[in-house]
Amino acid sequence: MKVIRTLVSPDGVTGLNGWQYLLDDDGEELEFDNTDSANSFLLDNGSYTQEYIDEWIEIIEKGDK
Repeated sequence: MKVIRTLVSPDGVTGLNGWQYLLDDDGEELEFDNTDSANSFLLDNGSYTQEYIDEWIEIIEKGDK
């Protein structure tokens, strides 16, 4: 399973508070079957461009902290 993380906090500050993970409605890490489905989710549900995703967001294997 894949999860999504970034160092950019919701207020736009980079790297001060550690990794921020995309969470589901229960506060758990939102999981994806593969990198493509996670990337598609970001493109379809946010105001992200592929360039922003490539620069600021990591899609990693769950547990690879």
